[in-house]
Amino acid sequence: MKKRAVLFILALVMLTVSIASFASAERVVKYVYCRNGGPLNVRAYPDVNSQLLGKIPTGTQITIEGYTSNYTWATFIYNGQIAYVMTQYLVDSPYSPVTPVPTATPAPAPSPGGNTNIINAMETEFRSYHVVNSYTVLAKPDRATGWVNLRYAPSTAFGHAGNLYANTQLTVIAETTNWLQVRRNDTGVTGYVMRQYVIYAGVGAQQ
Repeated sequence: MKKRAVLFILALVMLTVSIASFASAERVVKYVYCRNGGPLNVRAYPDVNSQLLGKIPTGTQITIEGYTSNYTWATFIYNGQIAYVMTQYLVDSPYSPVTPVPTATPAPAPSPGGNTNIINAMETEFRSYHVVNSYTVLAKPDRATGWVNLRYAPSTAFGHAGNLYANTQLTVIAETTNWLQVRRNDTGVTGYVMRQYVIYAGVGAQQ
C-alpha cells in the first residue's frame, strides 16, 4: 500500500514539473520550415538526443499546445502522443518554396580552329605592315550618327580602343593591306582602323 502511495506521489511530482517547465500559451497553428527544404525531426522529449518519433515535411501545418520555458521547444500531438519539435523551424505563414532563378548559360569557348583562323589572318596583315610618312585622315562611319571602331590589333576579333565619330582626325603612322595604324590627334591613343572607314585629308595623303 505504501509502495503504491509513493509511486502515485512520484508520478504527481513528475507531472507537476512537466507542466511547470512549459510557458503558458494558447493553442496556435504553425508551419514547418527547414531552410534546406528537408523534413523536421519529431522528438519524444525536448532534447536533440531523445527518441526520434518521426519526421514532418517542410510546409506541414501543426497545432502547437505549448512551449518549454525558454521557448526552444514546442509540444504538439503527434500520432496520438505528446511530441516535441524545435521552435526555430516553425513559422507563422505557410511555406512557399522559392523558384530558383535560372542562371545564364555560359557562351561556348572559341574553337581551336577559330583561333587559328584569327591568328592566320593577323599574320597575313602583319606581313604587309610597313611604316609610312605620317599623314592625316578623317573617320568616315557608314552612317552620319554612327562611329568607326578603333581596334587594338588589325582584326575585328579584337576589342576596340575607342569610338571614332565622323571627321575625327587621325594621323596614319603605318599601313597593312586592309588596315591603317593611326594615332588620334585629340587624345593620342593609338590603334588600328580599317581603310574603308577613313577619308584622306592631310599633307602626304596617299591616294
